[in-house]
Amino acid sequence: MSEGLRPDRANRIADAVEDIERNVDRLRDFQTLTHDEYVAPAEQDRRDAVERKFEKLTEATVDIATEICKAECGNAPERRKSVISALDDEGVIDSNLAERLRTAVAFRDVLAHTYGPIVNDDIVYDALQNDLSRYVEFVEAVATYVDAE
Repeated sequence: MSEGLRPDRANRIADAVEDIERNVDRLRDFQTLTHDEYVAPAEQDRRDAVERKFEKLTEATVDIATEICKAECGNAPERRKSVISALDDEGVIDSNLAERLRTAVAFRDVLAHTYGPIVNDDIVYDALQNDLSRYVEFVEAVATYVDAE
């Protein structure tokens, strides 16, 4: 029971895509940092900024997925990982990207609910260096979906 992509839904998706693109660009600026520069004790504010941008990337991704689920199915699953799986089921994204995005949701949850020195800076640095492509691929898949609507 597809509702289609109403203008208000398309606008929310477009805004979230812009947010993803903006945050990916900002995080790319930090990719030039060496590991030692990133984890330096004096750079806690920079690490906090990187972590927050990853949270925002994943939140925007889930927001888009939710809007597409509503358009395609009339509603969306309540759990964030299930929303990502639903996009895989609908053929909006492939299963490899779906798995990488479910991992991003788990990563976001750790960042959002872990405080202080408990966050593993090495894992965040690795994500900064290696995981931005999942968001770029997601935006490309969303563009293909929107163009087909």
